[in-house]
Amino acid sequence: MTLFEYYLQYMTRICEGSLEAPEGITLTETDEVRRAMELQQQIGAMGTPAFVRACAAAAGDEIPREAYDNFSMDDALSAARALTEQAREEPKEPEQKEPDPDAGKHAFEVFLDCIALDDGLVQYLIEVLKKKDWQEFYKLSRITTKLDLDPNEFLYWLGNKEQYAPREEQVCAAVMDACLARLAEEERMDVAAALLSGDRKTFELFRCEAPELLHLPEATFDWYCRNYLDRDYPLRMILRLNGVEFPERLG
Repeated sequence: MTLFEYYLQYMTRICEGSLEAPEGITLTETDEVRRAMELQQQIGAMGTPAFVRACAAAAGDEIPREAYDNFSMDDALSAARALTEQAREEPKEPEQKEPDPDAGKHAFEVFLDCIALDDGLVQYLIEVLKKKDWQEFYKLSRITTKLDLDPNEFLYWLGNKEQYAPREEQVCAAVMDACLARLAEEERMDVAAALLSGDRKTFELFRCEAPELLHLPEATFDWYCRNYLDRDYPLRMILRLNGVEFPERLG
């Protein structure tokens, strides 16, 4: 078995409740899909090999060293793809099906939804875009969306997406981008990171001091969530802060 296969096996057992979560993993969700996503996020923080090693120790399993030695980013990408496909599955009750959460979404939005599940994938995307390694970008897009997404069109779309949005979103994107860029210049990355993660207390304290927000009574936390956090702008800002450049126009 590959490390990826052990990874899926342990994830399934933990989500089903047949294996206790190892040390370093704390789960609160009861729904199987939500529990899997919660688990995936914590695995991203500790690393897939460390997660498998901890699970093997808890289960009393012996995993060959070569399984760890042969682990690659392709395994992590496959895991993210498997999780995304699981999250997209509709309930099997024929009389009352929930709508597909990706219905009506742009392919680039689905792509970013999958990338955002794992901090390791975010870092990988940053490296790919900075190096302009389009072969790796195509591989990433095929695994996450089953499509050959064009990297230049993706960068243009993400870099200019507010131009095609309602006025309220345009204002929010411009204001919050300015706030976050200023925090980065002031080396207040702890505040910027908390805002990008959606910490409500940090936002409410920050809006009372930020000159960009003082004269915007509509700048509530709900306004921020609706027009910024839920619209892919945090990931765009993370890419920018890590040196990824976005074109102003195609050509």
